[in-house]
Amino acid sequence: MNSLLELTLRGSVAALLIVIVDRSLAGRIRAASRRVWWCLLPLAFLAPVHLPGIPAFGPLAQVGGFAGRPQIEIPAGAHVAAAGNTSWVAVISGVWLAGALAYLAVVAIQTVRAGRRWAREPLTTDSSLLSLLESCKEEASVRAPIGLVVSSTVASPAILGWFRPRILLPDSLAYRTPSPVLRAIFLHELAHYRWYDVPFNWLMAAVRAMHWFNPLAHVGAAYWTLFREEAADEAAVTWMKEDSARAYGDALVCSLRQGPGTSVPFGSLAIVESVNQIKRRIYMISHYKDKSPRALLTGVVAILVAAVVCSISARASDAVASDPKDAVVAVSKMWLKQLDEAQYERAYDSTGAWFHQLCTVQEWVPEMAEDAYKMGKCTLHQQSKEARFETEPAGSKTAGEWAYVEFKSSFEKGPQKTQLVVLKKEADGAWKVAGYSIGDSKP
Repeated sequence: MNSLLELTLRGSVAALLIVIVDRSLAGRIRAASRRVWWCLLPLAFLAPVHLPGIPAFGPLAQVGGFAGRPQIEIPAGAHVAAAGNTSWVAVISGVWLAGALAYLAVVAIQTVRAGRRWAREPLTTDSSLLSLLESCKEEASVRAPIGLVVSSTVASPAILGWFRPRILLPDSLAYRTPSPVLRAIFLHELAHYRWYDVPFNWLMAAVRAMHWFNPLAHVGAAYWTLFREEAADEAAVTWMKEDSARAYGDALVCSLRQGPGTSVPFGSLAIVESVNQIKRRIYMISHYKDKSPRALLTGVVAILVAAVVCSISARASDAVASDPKDAVVAVSKMWLKQLDEAQYERAYDSTGAWFHQLCTVQEWVPEMAEDAYKMGKCTLHQQSKEARFETEPAGSKTAGEWAYVEFKSSFEKGPQKTQLVVLKKEADGAWKVAGYSIGDSKP
């Protein structure tokens, strides 16, 4: 759950920043350039990416001075054992998983139904329409085979599918609309294909499924839909060239007349998805020439957004003071907290390379669980000595900076114990757990 909370926090900040920046610069920068920062949105929600030099979320310190020991004493401080695993954390995890699976199931079922429904529709054989479509594909530099379905049951022009794409066209538009308007419609739908909007739409569906509980995930996806249509508008206007703004405006109006307020096939990208945005889109089209690519500004903004988002996890989780003693104590306490919550694998993963040389996760977890069962839940951690630091000379097997933090700990079963957490400073400056031992407390 910690990883999910980290991702949803980062994604929320990314969504807010991207929406604010995009809406602020939409009238000055072309959509082809603005697409760069929109690509960061699903990454922030789905991928735990961190910039070099910035500590990752929950990177607790590494292992040290037990090189001579083939095995590590496993903490009894991890002792939530069976009862802890069935706590409220497990309940929340179950609710989240149920919501995510339900969302994915609905999306999958509706996608399959829409695909099967329109796969049964015959492709048009009208030579004039096919000739116009091929001409538009050449203008848009699209070489993939794209089918054309003319139907009385589709409300608005749309493109459906990616592996077997087809453009859906209302029959009232197909046979009663001038060629320049149809050309604008085809170019808009081809722009969606050219810029990978269909697979990106699937990615945004994954974001909404994974973060179904987060309103900002849905807000970000909604604004992405608005941007997606504006980007397709701009691409189509660019390809149309002569008198493009007027002809394209006519295409939007004609498409809107087909079925205002009606829905389009699930998973399709329709030229008209929101009546409320038509006025804005027509305004953006008419001022298209006022915009510039401004690739440098777009790149700088994207890098700044990425830097802010990728630094959130370190600030949220590490919260380590600049004083080395405070830092190693904070890292030690966070690591012991993972043990107390029976997050054995996560605690192992957060240690460093030295610790991993001493034991494998397969050795670590069973011993940890066994000690937790014998000693019971940890009821108190109290630092008993000031953190101690040592520096081993270069060239030795233990070269580097080491720290030792000792705690007096009480457990539900048995006498008080002494827990020693050994840490090693990594190349990136982060302290990570490098060793651990537990023994009887001396009087």
